[in-house]
Amino acid sequence: MALLRLRCSTAFCKSKGMQRPVDPLLTSSAGQSKIFSSILFRLLLFVSILLAAITHAAPSSLSLSYDKAMKEELLGTTKERNPPWILEFYGDYAYLDEEDRTAFTKILDLNTQDIGDRINGDRGDYSESVVKLKKDYGGYTKDEVVVKIIRELIGDKGIGDRYIGEVKALKAVGLYVDSGIAPVRPDKTKAAVIMMKKLDGVPIKETIEYKHADPEQREKMLSDAKPMIREQVVNWAVTKRILHADFHRNNLLFGGTRTATHISLNLPISEVKVLDFGYPGILKVDKGVTKQQVEHWFNLQWEACMSGYDVINEKEANIKKKEGKVQ
Repeated sequence: MALLRLRCSTAFCKSKGMQRPVDPLLTSSAGQSKIFSSILFRLLLFVSILLAAITHAAPSSLSLSYDKAMKEELLGTTKERNPPWILEFYGDYAYLDEEDRTAFTKILDLNTQDIGDRINGDRGDYSESVVKLKKDYGGYTKDEVVVKIIRELIGDKGIGDRYIGEVKALKAVGLYVDSGIAPVRPDKTKAAVIMMKKLDGVPIKETIEYKHADPEQREKMLSDAKPMIREQVVNWAVTKRILHADFHRNNLLFGGTRTATHISLNLPISEVKVLDFGYPGILKVDKGVTKQQVEHWFNLQWEACMSGYDVINEKEANIKKKEGKVQ
């Protein structure tokens, strides 16, 4: 996640013709260690996905180790933010049935000519791109649907459980349209795709109001949005047993307007939507979880999502070290 933010920042500087300053993360030994760990995690992910595609069997110990590391990166290691009622990732093998596993078995009526512009400026860690449609599809207009093109190679045994879990989650929250295989890449090769309902809104970081605001004003904007985000996250956890744990700024759409020259935020903030139901931000929760438990957890995770997971995880680790010395 830290590497993704770094990559996006570099791409931004290049697009503006600016020289990006050397990040201390790249020069310090501690920073290099973090980068190495992140690269190692992603290499483990690639190998585990490849094994799953070949065998389509229960996850290997390698895959489980990666999942454990990703869960700790997302939730930390304390019982407050990583409590027992938060189970495994939503695409965990144990949560998928035979019907779920048919998510990518059909050929969709899509091809390269039907694919429009990208919505996200850069590849995600677990997707190739999210794009617009140039034609209506399945009773929806082209402006009501977006397409997520999955990076994972198509194997004889199917697509990895993490993406099947995303389809399952989208169905549960009412955002699913279709999924399958289609020749949608620029070179006309086939890819697995997930089609979902498009959510209206604008990214807050791209609005002129947020860009021109000072730190205190930005914090106020996010604080005003917090109750609306909490309501969605808590409701999904209690009613659907789906926990969205990755509600950082890039996974939020705010009420606003787009023009040819700028993006504007509606103030006061009255509408926020949480998006992105893909790995690793979506987890399964225990059947008996209560609204109070999720609300307490949300307030702790809020700081991590807004400040950065690395920052909060390091802070929690230091607290644990101090408590250990006292004991």
